[in-house]
Amino acid sequence: MNHNMIGDLILNDALELYGQPKWTFGKNTCNTYEVFVEKVHMPDGDVMPAWPVVELIERDEALTLLFSRWFLENAMRSACDLTEQTDSNVTLSMNLLPLYADRESFVDDVVAMLKKTGLKPQKMQFEVSEAQDLTERGIANLNALHDEHGIGLWLGNFGTGHSNVDLLREVHFDGLELDKSYGALVPGHEQTCRLVVAILHMAHTLDLHVCAKGIENQDQFEFFEELGCFKGQGFLIGKPMDMAQMGDYIRKYAVRRRHG
Repeated sequence: MNHNMIGDLILNDALELYGQPKWTFGKNTCNTYEVFVEKVHMPDGDVMPAWPVVELIERDEALTLLFSRWFLENAMRSACDLTEQTDSNVTLSMNLLPLYADRESFVDDVVAMLKKTGLKPQKMQFEVSEAQDLTERGIANLNALHDEHGIGLWLGNFGTGHSNVDLLREVHFDGLELDKSYGALVPGHEQTCRLVVAILHMAHTLDLHVCAKGIENQDQFEFFEELGCFKGQGFLIGKPMDMAQMGDYIRKYAVRRRHG
């Protein structure tokens, strides 16, 4: 698949968005979901998984920028639609490629898209992807969105790749997402359990929330809940689902909006 073909797929809205819920421990509610591209609808009618296309996009600057703008607008529109359809205060969580955050126009792009779609900045958060390095300008842009516009920032896949402790000194994060590889080993792996406890203590000291990923069974769920994790995500809570299914899930578990 070449550069032009991928560009055409993006421009022709051939990428399909899916969502996955994030559970709030202690409240038994879901008011946040992560959005991502799950499927690609090919011109010949075939449907293929999105991850090979996304990997190619991440390696190409022009495609990263084209995709990021498309993803930003469509994710925001889907969040506004879900909010209205479910009458809920849902928060959109979306991955951000640092190469896009590094653009001079990035802050203006995001603010303009918020106005265009009507999504409230307090109802969206960026998960900083580990796929690319974050530059000084990207850090400044993210901090501006957080401090001046109220957009949430989370450090994704903490404990692996570029998601390192050093970024916590520079970016004004609200929380971190513990990589799913940690969740896969608890509560049976003692050293991993100790690491998770240490990370939670560090996060508490830094006034950061923690979202545990990779929760696939009840033992894992109870482990993170008892430790005081803020949110959890994984197949036990909800598998990736299309936006119609995401709406049904939100109707069932989200807190409704207050009117009047």
